[in-house]
Amino acid sequence: MENYFHRRTLRKSIEMKNKLVVVPNTKTLIKKSPGFTKKELSDYKIDLMALCGFGCRYCSSNAGNYLRIHRREFAHLTQEQLGLIVLPSEEPALSFEFTDVVEQLGTELSRKRKSYGEGKVLMFSMLTDAFSPSLVTSGVTRAALELLLEKTSFRIRILTKNAIVGSNSWVEFLARQGERVVVGLSTGTLDADWANKIEMGTSNPRARLRALRNLQDAGVPTFGMLCPVFPDVIVKGQLDELIDEIRPERCERVWAEPYNDRNNWELVRDAYEEGSESRAWMDKAFGDPSSGAWGEHATELYATLLLRSDAEGWTDKLRYMLYEGGMSAEASRGFCDLRGLLLQSPGDEDGLSKNAHFRALQQQIKPLNYWDHIDNPYV
Repeated sequence: MENYFHRRTLRKSIEMKNKLVVVPNTKTLIKKSPGFTKKELSDYKIDLMALCGFGCRYCSSNAGNYLRIHRREFAHLTQEQLGLIVLPSEEPALSFEFTDVVEQLGTELSRKRKSYGEGKVLMFSMLTDAFSPSLVTSGVTRAALELLLEKTSFRIRILTKNAIVGSNSWVEFLARQGERVVVGLSTGTLDADWANKIEMGTSNPRARLRALRNLQDAGVPTFGMLCPVFPDVIVKGQLDELIDEIRPERCERVWAEPYNDRNNWELVRDAYEEGSESRAWMDKAFGDPSSGAWGEHATELYATLLLRSDAEGWTDKLRYMLYEGGMSAEASRGFCDLRGLLLQSPGDEDGLSKNAHFRALQQQIKPLNYWDHIDNPYV
């Protein structure tokens, strides 16, 4: 019964399409991105809206600081404009758009030199999808990109779940930019039916993968984004196929990450059928953290990626993001040499992991990173 009502709620949200609420712009659109710097994705970021036009139920942005700080203000505007009291965490069809965002970006960049951003990467965008349908349709996406390309020297990293970026018109536009842009489409499952329930409004996974290939075939720089990888990919033995589909040999980098519990795992679980192996895994991994199931999943994902990358010669491209805080000694042994690993949990004062098992691994490998005269196999 619980799953029936959850499905009905999801279907209703999809049918309702996006509920757009206009909110005030942030004071500055282009900002430093320390979180993505740690992930080696970007130095700066821009967001063209306050709440994404896609309704991914596992997204952590809906519970982020920005929306929490403006919770009352945005709730008032939502009620005023829609006549409803709904919260981002409750309504995946809800999105918040800035007023005159292109005009503000133009004003902001008019105070900068053309050299602004030289040698740096700008994420387009970090907390929201800059290819959200309303932004693409209104021309905001294209206008903002053109301004950034004309007025700055940033390299622009586009990350989206909208396969339109692989359409002919967009491919032609992006191909003309040469190395100024690099494009990725985040994909963590091959199950279109499941994704339709949990990644609302996005292009289906295989459409995203086709878009990535279209870009690659046109010579547009790309990166792989297997983030987050959901348990069904492992359970159904589809990880190798997912890796094949992004063509790592044609990507500049390949980022990967297991699905992490963000206090919304039950929403993700309920998209799986009752009695399914994937649903049972979610209950075990997040309903009983002491089971160690999540650690096994994270380790198996890393091991498979490392085995493939070693065999095919793209280990130097691998960037595996791991929140290692609760990893056990047994699970940590699967990360023995730390190759391609980006630890994401807050570190200790000395910069090493607070997890004793990973800290020990870092201390073993650390000397190699400081002896320049040694041929370091981990760089």
